[in-house]
Amino acid sequence: MHGFAYDPVHDEIIVTSPFAQAILIFRGGANGEEPPLRVIQGPHTQIIAPNYNSFDRATVDGVNGEIYVPIAPKSILVFDQQANGDVAPKRRLDGTQGGAIAVDPVHNVLVENNHDALMIYDRTASGNVKPKAVIEGPKANVGTMMTFQVYPPKGWIIAGCGPAYASSLAICAWSINDNGDVAPRWRLPAQQLSGGYQPSGIALDPVHKEIMLSASGQKIQVARPSSGIMNAVTTFYWPEIY
Repeated sequence: MHGFAYDPVHDEIIVTSPFAQAILIFRGGANGEEPPLRVIQGPHTQIIAPNYNSFDRATVDGVNGEIYVPIAPKSILVFDQQANGDVAPKRRLDGTQGGAIAVDPVHNVLVENNHDALMIYDRTASGNVKPKAVIEGPKANVGTMMTFQVYPPKGWIIAGCGPAYASSLAICAWSINDNGDVAPRWRLPAQQLSGGYQPSGIALDPVHKEIMLSASGQKIQVARPSSGIMNAVTTFYWPEIY
């Protein structure tokens, strides 16, 4: 599993279980050996993971009460947040690339980080439909990360930019209204500033105007940090995006 989601509206934690092919929903204050509040699992769910890392991320939209999970091959399943048991998804978006996803309930869009592109769909899109916009090209310089974020109050997409695992990988911000080969509005050279750590996931802290990155120093293409510490969380003050 490479990601999970927290819903501040309902104070719930959403976790995928790739081996059990299930979605587990815990209360926000869960601790220790505590059972989930609800489990979405069974043949009607359409959760089919042919290998362990094809069902390892989740996104939650607490405003509209929906859980989004990408599955192989190239689909996104959407469940009602209160779903429990062997239930069918309320809709299914096909033709996606299986990348990380994020939802902006204010602008009513779903964003997928497809390797070197950001694919923007209507939030309620269903079936095999084309994205309404695609941010892609040499100017856009979109990179790949395990998780990325949208910031609805300002309409930003906060994701990686630069070749995956390269020493030039940075964190960039595009507008939710961008389309085509559009350069990012903001660029944070996170790897350079952190002394060589490789960003892999993003969390936003609007209260303190900070961005937090899960980071590793173990990639072959990247020099190991001088501290010798291989895994870390790096935090940057980035008031411009807020």
